Amino acid sequence: MSNEERENWTSRPAFLLAAIGSAVGFGNIWRFPALAYKYGGGSFFIPYILAVIFIGFPLLLLEIALGQHLKTGDVGVFGCIDTRLRGVGLSAVLCGFLVTGYYVPLLSWVLRSLCESFGEMKNKWSGAVTGSAASDYFFNDIVGMETLGANLTPTRLVFTNVFYLLLSWITIGGCVFFGIKWTGRIAYFTMGLPIVLLFLFLFRAITLPNAGEGIQAYIGHWDTTVLTEHKDVFSTAVSQVFFSLGTTFGIMTAFGSHCPNNSPATENAAVIAVSNSLFSFIAGFGVFGSLGYLKYIENADSFDEVVQSGPSLMFGAYPAVLSTLQGGIHWIRLLYFNLFLLGIDSAFALTEALLTVVKDSAFGKSKSEKGIVIVAASVGCLMGLLYVTDAGLIFLDVVDFYVNFIMLLIGFSKAFAAGWMYDLNSQIEKYGIVAKMYITTTFGALFLASLCWFGPKGDTTILGFIVLILSYGCGMFLVISKLKENDLDVKESLHDLGTSNVLKLTSHLESSCGKIPRAWPYLIKHVIPQVLLVLFVNLVFSRNEYGIEFSNYEGYPAPFQAIGILVVIFISSVFVLGFVKPQAYNVLSSSDEKPFDSSLKTQDDGQTNYVEMSSVA
Repeated sequence: MSNEERENWTSRPAFLLAAIGSAVGFGNIWRFPALAYKYGGGSFFIPYILAVIFIGFPLLLLEIALGQHLKTGDVGVFGCIDTRLRGVGLSAVLCGFLVTGYYVPLLSWVLRSLCESFGEMKNKWSGAVTGSAASDYFFNDIVGMETLGANLTPTRLVFTNVFYLLLSWITIGGCVFFGIKWTGRIAYFTMGLPIVLLFLFLFRAITLPNAGEGIQAYIGHWDTTVLTEHKDVFSTAVSQVFFSLGTTFGIMTAFGSHCPNNSPATENAAVIAVSNSLFSFIAGFGVFGSLGYLKYIENADSFDEVVQSGPSLMFGAYPAVLSTLQGGIHWIRLLYFNLFLLGIDSAFALTEALLTVVKDSAFGKSKSEKGIVIVAASVGCLMGLLYVTDAGLIFLDVVDFYVNFIMLLIGFSKAFAAGWMYDLNSQIEKYGIVAKMYITTTFGALFLASLCWFGPKGDTTILGFIVLILSYGCGMFLVISKLKENDLDVKESLHDLGTSNVLKLTSHLESSCGKIPRAWPYLIKHVIPQVLLVLFVNLVFSRNEYGIEFSNYEGYPAPFQAIGILVVIFISSVFVLGFVKPQAYNVLSSSDEKPFDSSLKTQDDGQTNYVEMSSVA
C-alpha cells in the first residue's frame, strides 16, 4: 500500500496511547509484582531492567522502524528482507492471535464479574469477604470449575461465559472495524482512564493500615542469591518483557506502519518501553500495599499466606481488600471496569497485527476490510470456546506457559533476520562459504555451550565455557584460514562480516524513521540473538518437581501438556515452512513487497504529518 493510500494515525499521542495500551495489560498488574516477590524482591529489577534496555527496547524499535519504513505488517517487512522470512512474520502474528484465543475469554470473565457486581455478587458480598471466599466465587461461580471431572477433564461449556465471550469479541471488532483513526481515538479513553485509575488505586492502597509491610516485601527486600541460584530468572524476565511490550506479536510493526514518514521512531519506542515499565512498577506498590492490608485484616502469620498472582490476585485478594472499604462494591466495580479497559486495548492490538497482514496482502486487497474484521472476530470467538469450558482456566494456564517458548523463538528469529539475514546474499557473493561458516560458528558454539550449561544436572558452568571457547575457536580458525586462502585481509573481512549489513540496514531505516542509537545495530546483531538463544535453551531445560518443565508444567495431565506442545509445534512449523518453501506464503505477501534496498527512496514525496491527518479527520 503506497504512502498516499495508507491510513495514518490522527496524531502522535493517539499512536502512543494505542501502543502503550497494547503493551499495558493484565500482566503488568498481576504477574510483574508477583515475579518481583518470587525472585528476591528488588533483585528481580536487575534482570528485568537489563531485559528492557538491551533486548526489549531494541526489538521494539526494530518493529516500529520496519513498519514505518516499509508501510506494511510483519509478513511484508520480513518478506522484504528475504522471501524465506515471511514465516517469521506470520508465526509472530499467528502467535499473537492464538494469545487472543485465551486472552479474550479472560476478558469475558472480567466483563461478567463487572456485570454480576450489580446482581448476584452484590447480594453475596453485602459486607467484607475473605480472599479465599472471593477466589472461590470466581473459580466456581464465574469460571465454572466446580463441575470439573476426574483428572481435570472438561465436562461442559459455561454458556453464560459464551455470551460474554461473544460480547467481548463484538467490542473488540468494534474497536478495529472503522480503521486505525478510530482505534487511535478509542485509545484516548481505553488507555487514558486506566492511567488515572492507576494512581487512584495506588493512593488508596498506600493509605491502608499495614500497607508498608506489603511495600517492604515488594521493593524493600533484595535477595541477590536468586540471580545465581534460579537459572530461569533471566528467561522469566525476558518473557515478561516480551509479553508486555508485545514485540513478538507483530503489533508494533502494524502500528508503526501507520506512522507518517520521519516520525521519531526511537523516541516513540522509548516512550512506550518506559511507560510500560513504569506502569508495572507503580502498579506493584498498589498491589502489595493492598496485600499488606489483607495480611493485617486476615491476621495471617506470614506474608506468603496472602501473596497471590494471576486470577487469584485480581479476582480474590484484591476484591477482598476493596470489599472492606466504605462503598466497597463500588470500588470492586471500578476495579473490574479498569481491568476491562486494560484488556480491551491489548486484545484489539493483537487482532490488529493479524488484520494488517491480511489487509496488506494480495489476497486481502480483493476483500472488504470490514469483512476481514468480521471473519477474524468470528474465528477468534470460536477459538475462545475451549477456554469457556469448566476447564478453561487450566487450558489458559497451560497454553500461556508454552507461549513463552514461542516468544523467545520469535524474538530470536526477528533479531537474526535483521542482524544476520539482511543483505546476506551480498556477503555470500563477496566471501562465499565463509559468510555461512561465520554464522554457523557464532551460533553453533553458543548452542553447544548452552546444552552443557543447562542440560545436565549440577554445576556445569566451567564445562560450558570450555566447550564455547574450543568450538568457537576452532570455527574461527577455519574462517580465518579460508579468508587467507582467498587472499583477503582478515581484519577488514571480519569487520565487514560483523557490521556492514546491519549498519546498512540502520542507514536505510534512518532515512524515514529519524536517528537510531549507535549501539542499536550492534545489539541487534551481536547481543540479542545470542542472548535469546541461550535463554531459550535455558527455558527448555528448566525443571520443576515433576522433571523437565517442558511437558510437565504444574503436573497437569498429559492431554493438557499435549495441547501446549502442539501450539509450539504449530507455530514453529509455520516458520520452518516459510523458510523451506517460501512460495507457500505468496498469498499473504504484501501486494507492494519488493527487495528491501528498493524501498530506499526520497521520502519527501510520501511524507505526511499528524496535523494534516488530524485536519482531514
